Amino acid sequence: MMTSCQDYHRHTSYDRCRMEGHFLDWSNRPRVYKEYYALKVVPLPVAAPIPETSLSELVLGDTPEQLPGSFSLEQLSQVFSLAYSLTAKSVHSNGEFFYRSVPSAGALYPCELYVATRSILDLPDGLYHYAIGRRGLVQVRPGNYFEVLCYPSPPDRSEEAPLLMFFVTAIFFRSAWKYRARSYRYHLMDSGHLLESLTLALKMLSLPYEVTLDFEDQGINSFLGCDAEREVCLGVVSVGCRGDSAGLLTNVPAELPESAPAASRVARKEIAYPALQQFHLASTGLIAPTGAIPALIREVGEFPTSWKTIPKCKVWPEQMHYGEVVRQRRSHRNFIEAGISESVFQAFVTLLCGGNEAPGGWSQRQRQTIVSGFLAGNVEGLDPGCYWLDHSQHRVGMTRSGALLERMSHICLDQEWLKQAGLHFFFATNLELLDKVWGPRGYRYAMMTAGRLGQMIYLAATSFALGCCGIGAFYDGEAAALLGLNETSVMLYLLAVGPVRRVGRRG
Repeated sequence: MMTSCQDYHRHTSYDRCRMEGHFLDWSNRPRVYKEYYALKVVPLPVAAPIPETSLSELVLGDTPEQLPGSFSLEQLSQVFSLAYSLTAKSVHSNGEFFYRSVPSAGALYPCELYVATRSILDLPDGLYHYAIGRRGLVQVRPGNYFEVLCYPSPPDRSEEAPLLMFFVTAIFFRSAWKYRARSYRYHLMDSGHLLESLTLALKMLSLPYEVTLDFEDQGINSFLGCDAEREVCLGVVSVGCRGDSAGLLTNVPAELPESAPAASRVARKEIAYPALQQFHLASTGLIAPTGAIPALIREVGEFPTSWKTIPKCKVWPEQMHYGEVVRQRRSHRNFIEAGISESVFQAFVTLLCGGNEAPGGWSQRQRQTIVSGFLAGNVEGLDPGCYWLDHSQHRVGMTRSGALLERMSHICLDQEWLKQAGLHFFFATNLELLDKVWGPRGYRYAMMTAGRLGQMIYLAATSFALGCCGIGAFYDGEAAALLGLNETSVMLYLLAVGPVRRVGRRG
């Protein structure tokens, strides 16, 4: 049984000497669009032009505190355009394929987005599924459900209620078709990418928000009409709500089309992987940490003996505004052997140390579940080697010197193009500590936080006219050894960054 972070992660680790080959059944490839065939699609209006705000203004700026006097369907359309939209098309022998504004492992896009609404101009109150392929909304439930979605407000805040509540889900088989039991890692990382994209879109439109990864899974899944054997909610974002949200749904309304759960099926023949299902079920429990939580940076492995303070970058070397960054973001592999400037590196450190930490963004709990680091290859002012990032002190410390990017490229399933990048950012955690403090739910916090930070790295790289590519497939034991991790610590995610020769069109 997969009942701990250590159980699941070790079970799904790749080992160069024990890799099991398998063939993809292309005739049974999952559909990338969720369809409610019996329900009507409400088209979203063309989104208004996006303000020319920079990524640095969004990341480092304060989260808005007050709702606008009114909010329209056109403004909601802007949110979806920035958060989760189709941005590029490729044509293959099997037809057209559309890439999206957030990356996804294998371009399989397991995530779906729902929104519960209240008092939106030109849109009846209800629960809606966002039909990204049709740029429309499908009403799954009519009515205002915020009384059952939110915990009771304190007496002095009784008039406060969300304007919107977004739900990010993952459909298991979309990624499991290729990655089998390991796919739960990618469900969580992809959800983190989408959650970060959504919160940046809300900040762009001056909407106050709160993110929570803590909710009662069974009630939320039932409310959304998901077949919880196939599709589950992993994150919730409330707009205009202060305090706890996504409370216990003890009385889920019955107004749900009978056909709704069937929409979670995306392939003719779906295979369930017990390790994935068991571990997700184990992660539905919520544990409140007790006592002081150890500083994770001292719990993962080799600790730097000396540190270098990195000046905060006040003026980022950005080359486009945020709306253009969203449209241009891609995964690139055509890296060239060219250096990364000191100003660009300082901007990345500022991003990772202070990005989106305003109230309502991400709790300190999630930040405590991972450690950030990087392998420097060709960075102005830095010797090549492995470094940890101390975000509280805005400093970096080397643990191992030398040219390590080529070794990491072989660890990442022998993808030699990775050695050409100037930087490899990585995120690591201590699985034993996750289990001890948060239980299996801690794995969700860690992997989704890695995805959230990965999304910011992707966006920043695009803004700086650099390439970026996220890597979730690697030989886990070899990666831990290269980074000097202890026996209970692991690398979760790696992102390569650097100048590229030409623009690619990958997920």
